Amino acid sequence: MDKYFNRRTLEPITEEITPTDHDILRHGGTSSNIERLPSRVQRSKLSSPDARQKIEDLAYEVSYLKAEMQWEKENKQIFLQFHQRMFDIFRAMEDALTQTCIRMEESEKRYLDLWDIEEPSPAGGFI
Repeated sequence: MDKYFNRRTLEPITEEITPTDHDILRHGGTSSNIERLPSRVQRSKLSSPDARQKIEDLAYEVSYLKAEMQWEKENKQIFLQFHQRMFDIFRAMEDALTQTCIRMEESEKRYLDLWDIEEPSPAGGFI
């Protein structure tokens, strides 16, 4: 049975493959992370296709690199939008807190005026 299988050791993977890279590979695609794996680099060194095949391979590589760049660009835009939304939320919370403090001070002043009590020193707080 061993004569039917080519037994050889596999090269170690020195780079991390992301779950996204794994999904791309499962669906027949490739990514720059996958292509930089030592086993892929070694395989490409051993084979020497003709010029036409090299051109086709390079055209394919350019197409998936363009797709990968577009994916990165879209992700960057998504995260920039997320960052802006988080900043807006923070600003809204900060404004709400400021308004709450102002309204509480006004409420305290009205309460003290109701009982004809003088305002405490500026170091004092709410009631």
